Amino acid sequence: MRSPRAIAEESAYRPTLVLAAAHVVVGALARGVWRLTVRGLRNVPADGPLIVASNHVSLSDGPMLTVALGGRRCLRFLGKVELFRVPVLGWFLKAVGGIPVDRGRGDVPALRAAVDVVRGGGCLGLFPEGTRSKDGRSGAAKAGLGFLARETRAWVVPAKLVNTDRFPAPCRIEVRFGAPMRFEGAPKDRQACLDFAGAVMERVRSL
Repeated sequence: MRSPRAIAEESAYRPTLVLAAAHVVVGALARGVWRLTVRGLRNVPADGPLIVASNHVSLSDGPMLTVALGGRRCLRFLGKVELFRVPVLGWFLKAVGGIPVDRGRGDVPALRAAVDVVRGGGCLGLFPEGTRSKDGRSGAAKAGLGFLARETRAWVVPAKLVNTDRFPAPCRIEVRFGAPMRFEGAPKDRQACLDFAGAVMERVRSL
């Protein structure tokens, strides 16, 4: 498998052809079947380094966030490496600019790739809890979000996905974007990274 950095660099910071095509198809379904509603899109900076941090309760969360952003930003995601090994799905994730991460160890190359994407003016989608909630309730945030925010000095936009836990049943799905936040802690303070991630998750819950 190619390195996370190589995959990150290939699709740069604009939509690949596969992502653009998927956006049209998924967008039509999101609005037609799940009546997708987007609130607070004005809170999303149109350019510059950006991290979008949201709750994670469904496999549909990534696609719904991507559609909600529309053409405003090209959203990239970190995804567990196991997904990239699944036939067809793995090809698709690479084609849309996904970055594989091995959650079983400290995956430094994946984190470096994510930092490169954001520092270069890209937009990274991140789930601060590190995994999908099985009961719909949000869990504790991990320090990774704070680390990336610290290393890139990027704005972090909290986002809340509503009703994606009911997917694929037809329902009204909503994406709410909150005001941007920025890491202000000491550069080497791990606790500050954890505290910032927790503050972002609190903002997500309040949206």
